[in-house]
Amino acid sequence: MPHTVILAGGGTGGHVYPALAMGDALRARGHEVAYYGDGARLEGRVAPQRGYRFRAVEGVPFPRSGLLAKVKFAFALLAATWSARRLLKADGATLVLGVGGYVMAPTVLAAWSLGLPAVIHESNVSPGLANRLCARVSRLVLLTYEATRKHLPGGAEMVTVGCPVNARILSGSSEKYGLPAGRPVLLVVGGSLGAATINAVALAAAADPEREYAILHLTGPRYFDEVRAAYDALAPEARRHVEVRGYEDQMGDAFAVADLVLARAGSSTLAELCAVGKPSVLVPSPNVTDNHQEANARGLEAAGAARVVVEKGLDPTAVAGELRRLLGDRAALSAMSKAARSLARADVAEAIAGLILERAPA
Repeated sequence: MPHTVILAGGGTGGHVYPALAMGDALRARGHEVAYYGDGARLEGRVAPQRGYRFRAVEGVPFPRSGLLAKVKFAFALLAATWSARRLLKADGATLVLGVGGYVMAPTVLAAWSLGLPAVIHESNVSPGLANRLCARVSRLVLLTYEATRKHLPGGAEMVTVGCPVNARILSGSSEKYGLPAGRPVLLVVGGSLGAATINAVALAAAADPEREYAILHLTGPRYFDEVRAAYDALAPEARRHVEVRGYEDQMGDAFAVADLVLARAGSSTLAELCAVGKPSVLVPSPNVTDNHQEANARGLEAAGAARVVVEKGLDPTAVAGELRRLLGDRAALSAMSKAARSLARADVAEAIAGLILERAPA
């Protein structure tokens, strides 16, 4: 019997894109899928573009301190949960799949209060607060990393499945950016929100007088004007063979053109890098729970698929020099690419779709 599945959560690409990969797999099996999230954030734009019915729900961030703030949080969460209950009833929901981010919690809690099965997926080694809360009321918890199991409370069944990747990234076109043929290409991407440190490294790389490669720089929307101005201030030679964009909805195209990727180390990014077999230089974000991005990145480094640069004390010019040397070493890039592909887990989204419907039926 077809289900009506609600994807819940978001805020960043690390939540949204795995959610859509799972949603696409469920839709391919004939189920109705809608998306509940923050209309002002990434999911509010991308989910409707992908053909999903979108419902805006109120997210309630958990306060880190202060008794009064926590009391206000409790009442706000209760109100948001009650609102999500009404939406779930109106949409005839039969199952909720939470993907992380604080905007997920009201919908998962609403499902629990209605007796609907709830499943959550955790992309990182260290789970966020929303997943720690919702694990207690979920029927099934899906993990990207086995090590996450010890961090989650509750008695729900836990299954390690990996991080789902949308098949769209495997079929990109390398011709849309107008970059010169015959030159290696460095793809720079700081995640859906962008990253100031990675932008600084990209600018240093562009200004490197020995650079013989092209750069495709995805700055993140909030940094685009600032970074574009910084490029404009460089010497004309430094601006040659550089394409700057604020965001790219079709990451398959960006990966297709890349010989090396400079990126953060969120789980969904790493899963995509492995799926497309791209060597990478990873600068883990230090502003995440339990420094989980470095833990993510070290796994790829140990396998020979990536090189890791920690942000503390990072010298953009020195890193730019390392990028130049690596892009000039075709044998090293080939070996890293092979190692990345060896870590790829095919058909994770399809496996998850089957598991959800088997283990958490309505």
